[in-house]
Amino acid sequence: MKLQIVEEPQLAFFQNDLHVDIRAGLSTFGAFDKGSASVPTPIRIGMIGTTATVDGVRDWLERCKDGVPSDEQKLKALRPAFPGMTQQVFGTSLELSDTLTRTITRHELTAALRNGNPLPHLVEVFMDHARDLASKSGLHVLVVAPPPEVFALGDVSQGIGIDPPIDELQQPAPEQEVAPPSVLNFHDLFKAQAIDLQLPCQLLRPDTYGSPTAGRVKGRRIQDKATTAWNFHTALYYKAGGVPWRLARQPALLTTCYVGVSFFKSVDGDKLMTSVAQVFDERGEGLIVQGGSASYDKDDRSPHLSEDDAFALLANGLATYRREHKNMPARLVMHKTSSFNAEEKAGFRRAADNEKLEVLDLVTVRRSGVRLLRAGQSPMIRGTSLLFDDASGIVYLKGTVPYFQVYPGAYIPRAIEFIREDGETSSAELARELVGLSKLNFNNTQFDSGDPITVRAARRVGDILKHVPANKKVNARFRYFT
Repeated sequence: MKLQIVEEPQLAFFQNDLHVDIRAGLSTFGAFDKGSASVPTPIRIGMIGTTATVDGVRDWLERCKDGVPSDEQKLKALRPAFPGMTQQVFGTSLELSDTLTRTITRHELTAALRNGNPLPHLVEVFMDHARDLASKSGLHVLVVAPPPEVFALGDVSQGIGIDPPIDELQQPAPEQEVAPPSVLNFHDLFKAQAIDLQLPCQLLRPDTYGSPTAGRVKGRRIQDKATTAWNFHTALYYKAGGVPWRLARQPALLTTCYVGVSFFKSVDGDKLMTSVAQVFDERGEGLIVQGGSASYDKDDRSPHLSEDDAFALLANGLATYRREHKNMPARLVMHKTSSFNAEEKAGFRRAADNEKLEVLDLVTVRRSGVRLLRAGQSPMIRGTSLLFDDASGIVYLKGTVPYFQVYPGAYIPRAIEFIREDGETSSAELARELVGLSKLNFNNTQFDSGDPITVRAARRVGDILKHVPANKKVNARFRYFT
């Protein structure tokens, strides 16, 4: 066994200038593709809400134009001021006009809320306006701002920039135990209906732009005002087509594609699970590929694919990658929260061999029951990894962050375990990659996310896809799911 600490991975910003911190990098250098043709200037946003929420969002955006000061007195690197969408940072601005705003009337809202099953009716009310706005040319992002009573109908802990109080990966993986039926919420139902609009949507909670107590969900952490502004504006930049930052690429390493594989059940939990792959390039752009049905293995109680379905899933994922990038990666890393059986390995290998990939790493990633302790009262340092051998180990993606000089979390961090079940990459390199992939969540500008983007995306995509009708065309880009 070997104990080591992975150095905080560098991120690339404008003109490939490097920094370990997202907000410091954006403030100092600017977004990675600032000024490129893929970033609209200005970013034209449409908005749907009630009179009160539309006015609240307008006022908040106006206040954010000139920046939002930080209330932090000591840990200024952890909670820096938001400078606004300046030429230095994002190189663009937001534009919202009355013609691109739709107001939900009190009558529409009340009628939907009085229904015995109000959520689907509320979604349809908002979707009627969304379809109308999506038909307008030149619109880049749609902001949806429901009132507090809509959010009160279901828990929406995945709002803009807010991580769950306990990281998703710390919870038992849904495919490893019998889960209760899903809790319906407006966020996931609306995203499922809007997935074919060809217009990215951003839902906003009242506590983002208004009172800290408005529409507050029990257990939801409220961020400081500057952090909220950072997260919202960065997410809008990404959804409009921009790349805020990317992992700094080491020239000596092979060009790599990362794939997260997950499974999800129907809303009632009765139907067989369906596989889905999230294909990420080194820029962090995600592409969604749906696969075939899965079945539980009676021995390990985990879902698995047949060899043919495993082959089809990865073959379709690589075809999607080729259409996007006009080439193939030299190496592919697949993350899965359950083990790989013999049929899956054979199917994935066959798909990789067909495209002549040089390296295929099949890696199981899951929460770990192993804990490491350090002297004193501070939690483990982020990046601490214990390598069991050349193919497995644990790594802390949350913990004390030397750059911040503090542990930013509210709960005792837990490590994740990784096992390379096939391939050749060392455990030290796999641990380094997992730490890096935890910095590619474009909805959160605090970089110590508790799970890699491959796993985080798997959960979010599954939460939404389970509500998508079978005949609805799904947009392949991950930015439509966040």
